Amino acid sequence: METRLIDVLQPIKDNDYQLPENQSLQELTTMMLQKIGSVHPVLRDDLIHTIFTTFIERGHYSHEQLKNILQSILNKNYLFYRIGTSKKQEDAVFKRSFSVLLIPPIMKKHRKTPFLKEAEVHRVWDHLKRYMQQESDHRGYVEGKGWAHAMAHAADALYHVASCDEITEPEIREMLPIIKAQFLIDHPYLFDEEERMVTAVMTMFKKIKPQARMEWLETLLYVRESWQDPREDIIINNSKHFLRALYFRMLEGDHRELRQVLENLLRELRKQEAY
Repeated sequence: METRLIDVLQPIKDNDYQLPENQSLQELTTMMLQKIGSVHPVLRDDLIHTIFTTFIERGHYSHEQLKNILQSILNKNYLFYRIGTSKKQEDAVFKRSFSVLLIPPIMKKHRKTPFLKEAEVHRVWDHLKRYMQQESDHRGYVEGKGWAHAMAHAADALYHVASCDEITEPEIREMLPIIKAQFLIDHPYLFDEEERMVTAVMTMFKKIKPQARMEWLETLLYVRESWQDPREDIIINNSKHFLRALYFRMLEGDHRELRQVLENLLRELRKQEAY
């Protein structure tokens, strides 16, 4: 079926994403959703993801159809597919990470021409919060299967949902500790995940008070418990990369106080390094 779907999708991409006259959009959407987590990188990333994104951006879907797609991907068979049971090296992450990557173009469309009710936007945020709490597969690029990149994709979704007027300060403040917990882990982030998440954080910062920003930044300072555990070196490295990414992003704009906080945190973090 995957080869047959590639044969259907490749000509659509090659023809500037024009849907053939004899092709049903609903049928095509169903087929793409069924294979959104394929381990075939060309099918999953180059075709399904790019076609979905382009179709959404160009207005091929009605608002009702976009709602239906959003409702589909937020359930246990997509965003939460095997999230609590799959092993870290399992392929289930591809379905989760490419489901979450459908959220950005839909929410971008909503921000331009609102079609979701306020409660529906909050529901998307709540599902993202739960997803961020539960995702434990932090692989970036997987040889032979392409990008998993769950945390980078989640960051893109957070950016686009946090940009919606409906998202409130309390919702942002609830999410920030979850982001911190996902980045202060003993798995190295190697593929700019922190840069993608910093983009989301900078948008989230616009909705909270300066004191709350500073208080959260201070939680990113990791204090080691042992000098013998190499896993702590990885956590410290992740902390350092995240703080640095924030610092350099804050060189743009009036963020003098926050930059000073970050400089102090980076100096303190240097004391935790084993060299």
